[in-house]
Amino acid sequence: MAADEKADGLQARALRPWNVLAIALSAISPTTSVFLVYGSGLSAAGTGIVWAFLIGGVIALGMALCYAEVGSVFPSAGGAYTIVRRALGPVWGGMTGILFLVLGLTSTASILVAAATYLSSLIPGGLPVGWVALAMMVLVTALSVGRISPASWVAAAMLGLELAVILVFTGFAFVHAAPANHPFTAPVIAGDGGALGAVGLAGLLAAVVPALFAFNGYDWPLYFAEESTGTRRTLPRAVVLGAGIAVVVEILAVVAATYAIGDVAKTAADESPLSLIAHQVMGPVGATVLIAGVVVAMFDTGLAANLGYARIYYSTARDGLLPGPIGRFFGTVSPRSKVPVRAFAFLFVGNAILCVYSSLNDLITFTGVVIVTIYLLVAVSAIVCRIRDRSLARAFRMPLWPLPPLIAIAGVVIALTQQKPLNLAIALGLALVSLIGYFLVRRRLPVRLPSSN
Repeated sequence: MAADEKADGLQARALRPWNVLAIALSAISPTTSVFLVYGSGLSAAGTGIVWAFLIGGVIALGMALCYAEVGSVFPSAGGAYTIVRRALGPVWGGMTGILFLVLGLTSTASILVAAATYLSSLIPGGLPVGWVALAMMVLVTALSVGRISPASWVAAAMLGLELAVILVFTGFAFVHAAPANHPFTAPVIAGDGGALGAVGLAGLLAAVVPALFAFNGYDWPLYFAEESTGTRRTLPRAVVLGAGIAVVVEILAVVAATYAIGDVAKTAADESPLSLIAHQVMGPVGATVLIAGVVVAMFDTGLAANLGYARIYYSTARDGLLPGPIGRFFGTVSPRSKVPVRAFAFLFVGNAILCVYSSLNDLITFTGVVIVTIYLLVAVSAIVCRIRDRSLARAFRMPLWPLPPLIAIAGVVIALTQQKPLNLAIALGLALVSLIGYFLVRRRLPVRLPSSN
C-alpha cells in the first residue's frame, strides 16, 4: 500500500492487545450467544443440545486454529475475507465479500432483536420489539462512527458485566439440577402433544449450526490487524484464546441449563426457555437482574459486530473487488475519526429494516448457514495456504496439522446437510451467483495480493 493510501486508511495502532481481546469476546459474547440460540437448539435437539454444543465446540476450536494460522500470514482488516482472497484468489474472495455484505445485516439485526425481546419481557405490557431494536441500532451506530479506542473500552466494560451474568446463572442452574434429567446419557425431545422421545441424529446435527453461531466471533481480532499494537503473534493468540474461553463458558452454561430443566415439553414450548429456567432457579428478582444483564450483553455484541463488519466492507472495496461507485462508497474512511463511516451508514439502514420487519428465528437460522459457509471457505484456505505457500512466514502454526481444518470441514458439511432447504437455497444460491459473477469478470479483477500490507 502506498504511503498516501496509508495516510487515508484506518487509524494506525490505536488498540492494545487487551482492547482487541475484549472486542473479540464481546463479538462472541457467551451470554448473548447462549440466550440467543438456546431455544432454537432445544427445539431441534431437545436435551441433546449439550451434545450439539460439544460437537460445535470441537469444530469452533478447529476453525479458530485455521483463522489464527492463516490470519498470521495475511494480516488485514478484511480478516476472513482476506484469508480467502489471498489463498484462493479474487473470484472466491469476491464471493466471500458478498457473503459478508449480507451477514453484516442479518447478524447484527438478529442480536438486537433478541435484546429488544428480552428487554420487552421486563416491562409490564411489553414494548414494540422492532422499534426498540431500531433504537438500539441508532445507539450502536453512534458509538461506532467515533474513534475505535473509546468504543473498545465501552465493549470491555460491558464484557465484564456479561461474563459475571453468565457465570452466576451457570452456578444457580447447576445447584438446581433436576434429578431425573440425563442429557448426556439419555437425551430426549418433546414431540407432538408434549410426549417425550429419543433424540434422532438428524435433530442433533441440525442443532450444531445454532451452536456454531453461538461460538462465532473469535475471528474478530483479525479485523483490527491494521489498528492494533503488538507482534504478528498477538492477534492469532487472541483468536485462539477467545475461542477457548467462549467454548468453555458456553458449554458449561448450556450443560447447567439443560440439567436444570424439570419439564422438557413445557420448557421447549416457551418463547424464551432460558428465561423460564432462570425464573425457576433464581426466582423472580434474580431472573429480572439476569435478563437485564443479558440485554446489556446483547447490546455489547451488536456494537462489536458492527465494528468488525464495517472494516470487512472497507477492505473489500480497498482491494478493488466492489465495482465503481460501490467500491468508492465503501472504500473511504472519515478524515477525522479514521473509521469507515459510510460502511456504518449502510449497516445502519440494512439492519434497521430487518430489526423492524424480520422474525428472530428466521434471522438466526439463515445467519448460521451463511456463517458456516464462510467457515468452509476459510478451512479450505488454511489447507491451501499451508501446502502452497510453505515459504511464507508464519507467526502462528496450528498444532495437530492437518486435523483442525479436516475436522472443521467435515463438521460444517454434515451440519449444512441438516438445515432448512429454504435457508440453504438462499445462502448457497447467493454464493453461487456471486461466484459466477466474479468468474465472468475475473480478468478485470486485481491479481492475488502480496503476502502483507
